[in-house]
This record gives sequence, C-alpha cells and structure tokens, in this order.
Amino acid sequence: MLSFAPQVWLTAMVYDGVFERFPELRGGVIESGAGWAPEFLRELDLGYKSFGRTDPYLQAMPMKPSEYVRRAVRFTPFPGEDVGRMIRDGGAGLFMFSSDYPHPEGTNDPKGRFERTMSEFDEDVWDRFYRRNFEEMMSIA
Repeated sequence: MLSFAPQVWLTAMVYDGVFERFPELRGGVIESGAGWAPEFLRELDLGYKSFGRTDPYLQAMPMKPSEYVRRAVRFTPFPGEDVGRMIRDGGAGLFMFSSDYPHPEGTNDPKGRFERTMSEFDEDVWDRFYRRNFEEMMSIA
C-alpha cells in the first residue's frame, strides 16, 4: 500500500502538466519501495494512449507520461527488493541506493542485499545506482 500515494501524486503531476511547465523539477520517491515503478510507468502510458484519443490536453502533451517521470523522478528500493529485476524491467536510470542502516528495516547489510541481485551488470549500472542517479535527481551531476 506504500506505493499508492506516490502513484496518485505522480499521476497528477504528469497529467496536470507540472512536469511539462517545470522541466527542471526533480524529485524522489523515498521509503515507498520501488518494485512497482516499472509497471506504474507502463500504466501511465496505457492511460495516455487510451484517453488521449478523446482528451485534447493529453493530445497536446509532447512527451509520453513515462518520459516525464523518467526525466524527473528517482526511486529507492527496499533492501529486500530485487534491484536487478527492477533495472532489467525499468532501466538503470530510475533507481538509486538508500538505506535505513543501522535501523532494523535497513538490515545489517543493505549494500550486499542489493548487490546480490545486481551481479550481471557492469560498473556503469552500479555507478548510476550508487551515485549518478542521485546526482541527477539533485541537479548536481
């Protein structure tokens, strides 16, 4: 249920044109998990495709809804989530490292938990996850 509020908020931000009017706006969905993000982006685009046939505002959008989110938003997975699967499904640019360590929900080895699911990826993907996606979100890259 943690993902429902960010999904509603991001949908409104996209469909109400906030990301279009403010192209430099960036943000993160933190402590809501991230495994849901790739499917959410597909659902955003499906709604755009379905309702865009009759909605003049959607017809006027120059980008697909998922492209706005990919440009502006990053997601932090929980340590138990399969980051490798999420990256294969949604791309390396969506996800970034975070941890509640040393709190119990942060586990005693959050980095190890993430890395066990990411062994197939090269150094570039790891660098995006641990550093560059955060820098892009914060506009410090």
